[in-house]
Amino acid sequence: QVALAQVVVSSIGGQPSAATMAEAACPDDEASPCAICYEPCAQSVDLPCQCKVDYCASCWDRALAKSFNSCAQARCPTCRAPVRVDYDDASDRLTFGAQVELESADGTRVRLAQQLRPRQIRILAEFAAQHGAPLPLPAEDPPLADGVAPRAATPPAPASPAPPTGTLPPAEMPSCASGPPPSPTGAVASAPPPPPTGTSPVTAQRERSRAVVVAAVRHATCLAQAGQLPRCVCGAALELISVQERARRFMQQAESWRTSQALAPLLQRGAMKIVCDLCNQPMSMDGTMGKLWACERGDGTIKHATSNDICMACFIYHAFGVDVQEQLE
Repeated sequence: QVALAQVVVSSIGGQPSAATMAEAACPDDEASPCAICYEPCAQSVDLPCQCKVDYCASCWDRALAKSFNSCAQARCPTCRAPVRVDYDDASDRLTFGAQVELESADGTRVRLAQQLRPRQIRILAEFAAQHGAPLPLPAEDPPLADGVAPRAATPPAPASPAPPTGTLPPAEMPSCASGPPPSPTGAVASAPPPPPTGTSPVTAQRERSRAVVVAAVRHATCLAQAGQLPRCVCGAALELISVQERARRFMQQAESWRTSQALAPLLQRGAMKIVCDLCNQPMSMDGTMGKLWACERGDGTIKHATSNDICMACFIYHAFGVDVQEQLE
C-alpha cells in the first residue's frame, strides 16, 4: 500500500447501514443492469446511501477504489456520499455503511489493511503448505546481497539437520535449472571460499543463519520463476517484482494523485510512501533484499486502494517461519 498523511474524510448524518455485498446471483427475471457496465447483476450490492440504482459488485468495488485515489475518500459514484468500507473476516465479505466519523485517508488504509491482515497471513501459510519449505543451504554459499540468490545447491540428504523451529516440514526445492536470477547488471552471484579453519562459533552461527535466510529467499524466487504465485486477499496473484519496478509503478500512480486537491499536496511534501501491508513499515528502496510482492491488480480494488505490497521479510516469515531479524542479529 501507499501510506497517506492525514487527510480528513468528511462525515454525513444518519446511522451506518449494515449493507453488504450479496453473494447470491440475481434471478434472471429480476436482474437489473449495472449502472456502469450495463450487464445484468451477477452479484448485487445493497447501497449504504439513498441511491436507487444498481451496481454489480466488481464495478462498485472499482468505483470506490477510483474515488479513493481521486479524492482520498470512498464515495458512491452516483450521489458522491462518503462510504465506510470494512472487511468481515468470518464471512470473507466487504461491508459498506455511511461514513459518520472523521477518518484520515491513511487511517482508512491502515484500518482495512489490519482487517485483511489475518486472511493474507493464512493465504501465505496455505501457499507454503502446498509448495513446501526451503531447504537449508551450505554455510559456504554466498550471503544475501541486493536480492541476488546464491548458486544452485545440492539438496541435503535426509539425515541433514532439520530446518529452524517454526518452519514447515522440508520438501523438494525447485530445481531452477537455469540458475539463479541475474543481478541488475546480469552477473550471477558466485560462491566465496569456505570459511578459514578456526572460524569462531559466533561467525559460523552467523553464516548458518544467513544461509537460512538465503534459502528462504531463493525458494520464494524459484517458485515465482516457475509461475507458482501466492494469492492476494482480493483473489488476484501476488507478483514478485524488484524495488525498482515498484518505484516505477508508484510514479504511475502518482500521476492520478497530482490532480487531486487532497492528495497532490501530500505528494509534493513526500508524505506518500510505499509500505508493507503486513508490518506497516516503509519499504526499503535501497535494494536491501532487492524484491517485494505486489498485487497484480494494483489500485483496482477498494480492499487495497493504493496496492497490496508485502516485503520479502514478512513473506518468508509468514510463509516459511524464517524470522529475518532474528536470524541476522
